Amino acid sequence: MSDWKDDYNLLGLGGLTSLITKVKVSLWGNEVLIECVYNPEERLPYLLTFKDCRNISWTVHDEDEVGEPEAEFFGIALGEPEHRKPAVITTDIFEISILYGSLRIHKGEKLNSEDLETEVLVSQAQAVL
Repeated sequence: MSDWKDDYNLLGLGGLTSLITKVKVSLWGNEVLIECVYNPEERLPYLLTFKDCRNISWTVHDEDEVGEPEAEFFGIALGEPEHRKPAVITTDIFEISILYGSLRIHKGEKLNSEDLETEVLVSQAQAVL
């Protein structure tokens, strides 16, 4: 079983803290983009892109914090691609488990998810009851 700290180090970020700023689910759950910043003082952006996703499991740990704009990245277990073992990302607010086909990390000063030409298929409209 892999160590969470070792898997975080495999992302090539170093030893400083990361924050998750946004999670986007698109293509009806087949793609998950997790927008992050490394080193909160310098705010260096990076993006984790999970493609060919087959199962996403989400647990909220702290309901009082769901309105916060950022979640502190506690750890990641990368799992195994080709749907063999899910990646698990844990934060101070939530934990997400993603059974995926492939994973890529994108780093860059001006990186944002729109650069990746991903169409988000989640409606922004409020539900009317």
